Amino acid sequence: MAYLNHDIPTITCYLRNQFMFNHENGFDEFTLCDVHCVASIEKRTPLFEAFLENGVNWTRRPIHAFCWRKDAEVLPLSEHIYWDCFSSYISVQTRSRMIGLSADLISITGVKRQGNYLFTLDWSHENRSMLDTNFSETPEHKCAHLFKMDNGNYFLYPNNRIIWMDNAWTYNRIDKNPGYKIDMNIYSAEQKGGYETDNNYITNFEDDTKINSK
Repeated sequence: MAYLNHDIPTITCYLRNQFMFNHENGFDEFTLCDVHCVASIEKRTPLFEAFLENGVNWTRRPIHAFCWRKDAEVLPLSEHIYWDCFSSYISVQTRSRMIGLSADLISITGVKRQGNYLFTLDWSHENRSMLDTNFSETPEHKCAHLFKMDNGNYFLYPNNRIIWMDNAWTYNRIDKNPGYKIDMNIYSAEQKGGYETDNNYITNFEDDTKINSK
């Protein structure tokens, strides 16, 4: 798993110029760019690196700095993404089953917007020699799916705020909260005890019919 920086599938889009001028000017101006890398710093939003058409490579811009339409609605960062990075150890993966799918994304303000899936960010606590003080491996951990939104922006949303659409599969899409609960269990086959191994190459076993008849 990469530490701090990870390549992403290149996204050609616009950088809002105010993000290059400390939000003092550059509003309603745009620069074409290739977004090609993400930086993960714990307790900060994922930050993206952009190679501009003028030859400049600009690092660590937040997701709401980018749009693919110049008339895209300007929204606060909290509408684009729910969570900061859970760790500096980050992975980037395109979920094969989700390629090409669109989805409804439900914002923190309850607004439902539609977009198309691009790829996924996920986190872990990779360095076991360091004290684990983050939440990257707790039951409440969240990944972040990156979407190209119909409104011209890009969003990073967790699973519990997404309702996917697949015309060949999602025949019973939900239209309200189904009441699912976070599973707070930690699953491990080795930590419960109750059995032990021995030096035999093949483990002793009984015929299944005998076990079922007991």
